[in-house]
Amino acid sequence: MSGAAVSVGLLFLLSVCSACYISNCPIGGKRSIMDAPLRKCMSCGPGDRGRCYGPSICCGEGIGCLMGSPESAHCVEENYLLTPCQAGGRACGSEGGRCAAVGLCCDADKNSQFEGADPTDIILRLLHLARHTSHRTHQ
Repeated sequence: MSGAAVSVGLLFLLSVCSACYISNCPIGGKRSIMDAPLRKCMSCGPGDRGRCYGPSICCGEGIGCLMGSPESAHCVEENYLLTPCQAGGRACGSEGGRCAAVGLCCDADKNSQFEGADPTDIILRLLHLARHTSHRTHQ
């Protein structure tokens, strides 16, 4: 038998085999991680009252969303964890989003939209958050 035929035979066997060839294969096989329940994303923010929504985004009840702040800096660590997480509270929006803060719904595409809140209240909250953030950076 030629070396090419042996190589083709081994490649064929390898392609039809469904074994897990990595040393840290999860219990139940490589596809079992998709069936596992999602864990909560890492806590963040002042007093760990928020949850990570992205590499530098921390949102929570009463704190709103902190982006690019020292409180949200350790959310980058979420990228290095092997298991997926689910951030936020109740489901919202038509795209399968999760509530990030009062009036703020983040969907799977990382798009944010205001939902179920008075527009005046939202503007006041944003102004308060902007004033609070700029005050903190100037100290």
